[in-house]
Amino acid sequence: MRVILRILGFLRPYRGAVAVAYVSTFLALGFQLAIPAVLAAAIDNGVVEEDAGYLARAALLILALAAGQGLFTFGRAYLFNRVAEQAGTDLRDQLYVHLQALPFSYYDRAQTGQLMSRATEDINAIRQMLMMSLRTIVLIAGTLIAVAVILVRIDWLLAAVALAVYPPLVFFSYRFGVGIRPMFARVQQQFGVMTSALQENVAGGRVVRAFAQEASEVARFEAELTELLDRNVATARRWSFSYALMLLLSGVGIAAVVWLGGHRVLAGAMSIGALVAFNRYLTLLAEPIRWLGFVVNRVAHAVASGERIFTVLDTRPTIADRAGAVALDPATVRGAVAFEGVTFRYPGAKRDALVDVSFTASPGQTVALVGPTGAGKSTVTALIPRFYDVATGRVTVDGRDVRELRLDSLRAEVGSVPQETFLFSVSLRENIALGRPGATDDEVVAAAKAARAHDFIAALPEGYETEVGERGVSLSGGQKQRIAIARALLRDPRILVLDDATSAVDSETESEIQEALRTLMAGRTSLVIAQRLDTVRDADQILVLQDGRITERGTHAELLANGGFYRELYDLQRRDRALAQTGLEAVAEVAADAPVASPNELVAAGNDD
Repeated sequence: MRVILRILGFLRPYRGAVAVAYVSTFLALGFQLAIPAVLAAAIDNGVVEEDAGYLARAALLILALAAGQGLFTFGRAYLFNRVAEQAGTDLRDQLYVHLQALPFSYYDRAQTGQLMSRATEDINAIRQMLMMSLRTIVLIAGTLIAVAVILVRIDWLLAAVALAVYPPLVFFSYRFGVGIRPMFARVQQQFGVMTSALQENVAGGRVVRAFAQEASEVARFEAELTELLDRNVATARRWSFSYALMLLLSGVGIAAVVWLGGHRVLAGAMSIGALVAFNRYLTLLAEPIRWLGFVVNRVAHAVASGERIFTVLDTRPTIADRAGAVALDPATVRGAVAFEGVTFRYPGAKRDALVDVSFTASPGQTVALVGPTGAGKSTVTALIPRFYDVATGRVTVDGRDVRELRLDSLRAEVGSVPQETFLFSVSLRENIALGRPGATDDEVVAAAKAARAHDFIAALPEGYETEVGERGVSLSGGQKQRIAIARALLRDPRILVLDDATSAVDSETESEIQEALRTLMAGRTSLVIAQRLDTVRDADQILVLQDGRITERGTHAELLANGGFYRELYDLQRRDRALAQTGLEAVAEVAADAPVASPNELVAAGNDD
């Protein structure tokens, strides 16, 4: 009941329309209930008494009553549908806004398919319940009360027999709803699992094909699909049995009325017209009662979906503005970053990702983070814009703990060029202007030129209006990286995070981007994650991280002189480059010394193969 009341709360802004819809419902019901009474009078006074004029007047009255019923039925259906759509839209919007506020730690645990299922299938279940079940429940109650009163007035004995089947019918419907709700919950859960499998397969389609795993992925998806089918079939079997039993009970009531009512007509206790009207009223009552199973089905489905949605909505964002949080002033922010004894562990992890990390990046300085995979480099950069909060210690910007700053103002001053660039399925112009949606075309072009992206964009048929495709698959890795740099340039932040920003480009493009990055980093505090140590030779400070701890710090020259891990890593990279160069020279020498085959020799060689 708590879930249903919470769902109904989304109708509050539209209570006026709901009230009018219910008024239309009862007016339509009134017109409908009047028709059998006119029919009874037409039979007794028109047919039995052979009064043609009375029959004509009765027919016209029935026609007018049917028109009134149709008019108010239209109003009822339209208003309920509109209100349900509006409430569903509000719920979906609230869910989406809340998902935007949830921290990265939530998405580390959540499955994308499950979230998609909640935003689509679950909300549709609630929308359909609001659209159909609310009016049907009220219609059932109104019809049951009104028809019961009318039937008793026509013939109390016949009414007692006819209505005897309805208490067990209502009780069974209630028990059915209680039993089927967990079945719907299992169906919705499996739908989310199936959606996750589908989403992963679509997103990782290139990997699947590269490793020739199409058959195994199809088998995995079909297994989840089969499980969903089995759960849906089990639920349908339960509902079908319930509906058939309701029809049987309703038929028992009608059969009893025909038998007993017929005898009472023969005995002269009631007229033929009264018996016809009685059966007509019973039919009107049976129809919504038959819908009771469908309504319970919808309500149970909606409750199961509501529980899943409200589980997300009740998840409180752990990363949020605190009371009294202050905003960074873009005009005065300097961009000084400091870590003071920071220790951090990801939710669910068995060990700390960072342990007692302390360093200072003065305004305008470049601090490089190097170390093996998993050392904590990306974690350091994730703590500055408060994607996560530290366990102990603190991270400060301009001397203020980032937890005391408003998130929007903090993140507005932190620009990022990630290693894996995500592009949206919109135009290149919109992707570049992501951080500044109001930027002019000239500003977008200037940022693209500085990032060395303008030339390849201008060469495209639609230029800056080119749609990049989902996740930017129509662009090369280097092109996507340059778009990300242009995006950061246009945002113009005081603090930059560069996560191996030139890893996806060739040597020539890397040289161009490094020049663009030098322009971008000028006067800004920059934290650079780098795998190739040559790219951070000019950094003001280099931090070497191992197992979440800073083991070395200093300039490039100082760290080389110390002879520690940094020196070992630097020597290893130099040796790899030397070996690679030697290999290329050897290949070139072999190619230069090899005789050039004639076309006939090439053809002959091909025939031999």
